[in-house]
Amino acid sequence: MSGTFAVLALATTFTATPLVSDAHAQEVQLTFASPYPDALFHVENIRMFIEDLETSSDGRIAVKFYPAQSLFNHSEAMQAVRTGQVDIAELQLTQFANQEELYNVEALPYLAKSFDEAMTLWEIALPAITERLKQDRIMPLYTVPWPPQAFYANKELKTLADMEGLKFRVYNPIGARMAESMGAEPVLVGGGEVPQAFSTGMIDSMITSSAFGASASAWDYVDVFNDVQAWFGYDQIVMNVRSFQRLPEDLQQIVLDAAARAAERGLQMSKDAHVGEMGTLEKNGMTVLEGNSEFIAAAREATAPIIEDWIAKVGPKGEAIVSEFRKRTQD
Repeated sequence: MSGTFAVLALATTFTATPLVSDAHAQEVQLTFASPYPDALFHVENIRMFIEDLETSSDGRIAVKFYPAQSLFNHSEAMQAVRTGQVDIAELQLTQFANQEELYNVEALPYLAKSFDEAMTLWEIALPAITERLKQDRIMPLYTVPWPPQAFYANKELKTLADMEGLKFRVYNPIGARMAESMGAEPVLVGGGEVPQAFSTGMIDSMITSSAFGASASAWDYVDVFNDVQAWFGYDQIVMNVRSFQRLPEDLQQIVLDAAARAAERGLQMSKDAHVGEMGTLEKNGMTVLEGNSEFIAAAREATAPIIEDWIAKVGPKGEAIVSEFRKRTQD
């Protein structure tokens, strides 16, 4: 065994190696992998979560963290945590919707219109998602919303006609369909490959958050940030069920408590990041525009069938999720 997964195979080892004294001995070493760089607020929150775990457990839990795809690509994250090759992973479930259509709930365009509505949608969908993840021996630890998804281009988007001909970076199939419904040419590109895709001409525009755009230095490739708020994606921290079950009960509770604190902290960090990173984009020469109302209205109409098709594919669970969401958020 060699390479990345040779390292990952060591994911969960109970060594009882003393850290401070016999009374405060390491009982478990966990591995935690992320596809994102340290500059991203999600990763900053992860480091706080890890510090919380290690401090709250008096050193009985130690975590080895690998950011920026240093163990595996984002596309490999689900398999790695499913098989226990890594204990904990950061991922976006929508990127694995080819395995389960339910995971596309976070990318339904123009459904949630605010951070609070995004978290309401997640709360409603979480029981069904937890049940599905359990089939793959995975459990959610905590979830933090991304800032709203904006359109980056070299022009202001005033009408859907402005989307025609754009080679538009998307990161999931539902985003591809959204781009097509607006007249753009979707190109599926993972987060780590965005700079290269721009540099080689694969894409000339994209959908992503203000936070990721700033971390990827979007100003090197495009001029205009159109804050169209297409959807609020989610950043999920998930854990291998067996890795969790091997923990003593008191350590399991420490993990759950730290996760709850990370979720609460991360929500505020996301709200702050949206405002702060739009400022970063502007300082680096980008034009930051509020979403054009005519464009958003047309986009909402053009993408409405995507929501109905998702409901049809997911079935009764999907219908119940959207129905309950609309009931809770209706004006």
